[in-house]
Amino acid sequence: MAKGDGLFRVGVVLTPGFSLMAFASVVEPLRGANLVSGKVLYQWRHLSPDGGMVSSGGGLEVLTEPLAKTPEAEFDMMVVCGGMGSDTYQNARLNVFLRRVLRHDVIVGSLSTASFVLATAGLLEHRRCTVHWDYLEAFRETFPRLSVTSELFVIDKGVFTCAGGTAAMDVILQFIRQRQGDEFAGKVSDQFIYGTMRQPRDAQRMALRNRLGVSQPTLVKAIEIMEGSTETPMRAPQLARQVGVSTRQLERLFLQYLGCSPTQHYIRIRLEKARKLLRHSTLSVLETGLACGFTTASHFARAYRRHFKIMPSADRKPEEVPFLSETAAPAAKQRQATAKLPSLEA
Repeated sequence: MAKGDGLFRVGVVLTPGFSLMAFASVVEPLRGANLVSGKVLYQWRHLSPDGGMVSSGGGLEVLTEPLAKTPEAEFDMMVVCGGMGSDTYQNARLNVFLRRVLRHDVIVGSLSTASFVLATAGLLEHRRCTVHWDYLEAFRETFPRLSVTSELFVIDKGVFTCAGGTAAMDVILQFIRQRQGDEFAGKVSDQFIYGTMRQPRDAQRMALRNRLGVSQPTLVKAIEIMEGSTETPMRAPQLARQVGVSTRQLERLFLQYLGCSPTQHYIRIRLEKARKLLRHSTLSVLETGLACGFTTASHFARAYRRHFKIMPSADRKPEEVPFLSETAAPAAKQRQATAKLPSLEA
């Protein structure tokens, strides 16, 4: 995208329960760009399918304009800000609107769980995409045909998706960089004491060794293999061969650093994945158990209750979130096997 100082118009679509962090991480860099330049380079408007007040996940309400009064010609970019409940949010008016603006060469993006909204609208077909790490497994199960990555953000053929939170600031800063150059984007970043702008392939989460507080390389490698093989779990001897130690040595490492056996830690990983699927996907309890390597519903239920002190069927998304009752969850889909920053104009 060529550098430009002309006015660029952004629509920010807020869904019920939207993330305040993601919302601010889009709007604030645009405001910062105007502040640094000394003139209005960016304008933004708050939108929603029906207009009126939309409540964030933290309870703050924002006044929005209805989509019906916002012709696509008035925008250069349309960003859907997701949050709690966006994984099941359904709005036909929004789907039609997003497809229409994309046909008119408006850049379309999503923040956090709004990747579900773009996927439901059909905007992610034949495009790479990403979503917040906590919803990654559920997204893959719900949309098995899509090319989903764990990257911080993805830009593909005029559509971008990002992990949400401060990752929204990274993608907007990259966009500002493409329009106004590296030095200008750096000045905007400095306004927020943000430091280095992260790149698309940077990790969403901190490194495994930091999450665990363990740096033993063999142990870290074994757990990485476990996290990547949850549907068809490996037995301890097979895992030991993969990391180049004996089964006994692998067991000693787990006991020394984590206070449990490899099998116990592996089950914990699979159950944590199961909880994410139960809360963020429409898979049945049985389908969830199978996706996490449990061969029977009874085995899955026993293990789940032992670990979380609750039955899987009772651990769905909390019903007290008000907006969840406004939309019906989509029908469960049948499970199927399935470097360089690209330009926003690609």
